[in-house]
Amino acid sequence: MLMPHPQTIEIFLPFGDPQSLRVASVVTRTVSLVEIPRSQLRLFLQRPEAGRVGLYFLFGEEDKTEQPKVYVGQTGKLGERLKQHNMGKDFWNRAVVAVTSKDVLTEVHARFLEVLSLRQAEAVGRYVLDNRQKGRDSPHMSSSMRAVCDELFETISILLTTLGYPVFKPVLEQFPLGEGQVAQVQDDVPELFFCRGNGAEGQGRYTEEGMVVLAGSYVPVSSSKLEKKAPRVAAARQEALKNGFLRLEGNRLVLSRDMLFKTSSKAATFLLGRYATGWKRWKDGEGRALSKWRRGVTENDV
Repeated sequence: MLMPHPQTIEIFLPFGDPQSLRVASVVTRTVSLVEIPRSQLRLFLQRPEAGRVGLYFLFGEEDKTEQPKVYVGQTGKLGERLKQHNMGKDFWNRAVVAVTSKDVLTEVHARFLEVLSLRQAEAVGRYVLDNRQKGRDSPHMSSSMRAVCDELFETISILLTTLGYPVFKPVLEQFPLGEGQVAQVQDDVPELFFCRGNGAEGQGRYTEEGMVVLAGSYVPVSSSKLEKKAPRVAAARQEALKNGFLRLEGNRLVLSRDMLFKTSSKAATFLLGRYATGWKRWKDGEGRALSKWRRGVTENDV
């Protein structure tokens, strides 16, 4: 895992509108990303990138669970491929394409980057993958070509996160401390919080992005009662089971990997099977509510 380091990122607005096309690049590198609202695909088709080789991502949401969803692909002609997806795929509302200047990116590079992207996105688990084939083999390439791909992938990951699509960023990212550095604990927040009840046992960490429910947490197997009273929770659990986030162990579902929720309440609701206020239900090892640590108020004040 690479250590984060200072970088200068440039975001260009071709039409002067931040809600329209955006072009993101690291000023010292050859790769750039173009973010395309689906409703403005015609504007991208008029740009030179539309005729190039590239890696592309389609972003949207699952209808039932509202989980973020992505399709990853590569093509020799980005414009033509996106037009096909505009006709054939419903879920996406924005596309992001990765291209390089000076034609550094070849179709062999693009195929390798597609496989690498699918593997990393599946391992991280932030987004539901729309791709049916996820385990395809990487194309054969020389060590020098592989080094080029590794650098391209690093830049693509940074730029995607900058644009608001952290598809490759682990939900709990940890970097080794360099010489002379010391660990910083923000606001003395406890490392672990717990959410228990209704047969559920959850452990989590509160981060800047939300609540991460840790692997090993569990909930009871969903029932017809849950499907009737909390259909979204039941659908979210079923989706998590289908995508490998949950596994069946006897009469309970156990998290196989860390799972990020945007709010502590969504995490608690997922675990408890009914709406729950996360600020109250998540507690540290001494029984103090999350609200005390992140709001500076007592549980009774919430």
